[in-house]
Amino acid sequence: MTRVFTEAGESIAVTVIDVSENVFLQKKTQEKDGYSAVQVGFDNQKESRLSQPMSGHFKANGSTPKRKVREFRLDSDEQLPEGDHPGLDLFEEGQWIDVIGTSKGKGFQG
Repeated sequence: MTRVFTEAGESIAVTVIDVSENVFLQKKTQEKDGYSAVQVGFDNQKESRLSQPMSGHFKANGSTPKRKVREFRLDSDEQLPEGDHPGLDLFEEGQWIDVIGTSKGKGFQG
């Protein structure tokens, strides 16, 4: 989290989103898989730390190995090409998004 200032000098809390290493790995369609979804990989990973099935999955898609792979359901079969990098054009200026984080968990320390 950070903040930006308006021209009037008011500060507004904002969250910075880094989408530079994200890539569309696989597209699931209603006809082939029974539901519509897109698989996104992010956060680069060493290939030596992957299992063989995951390594094969990334090689089949022609992308670099990723630490996290998540699947997002879609309402329809949108045109999202595999191997493409999602950019900021997926978001509109001022759009609200849900950001989830994990606290450091300091126990009784306070």
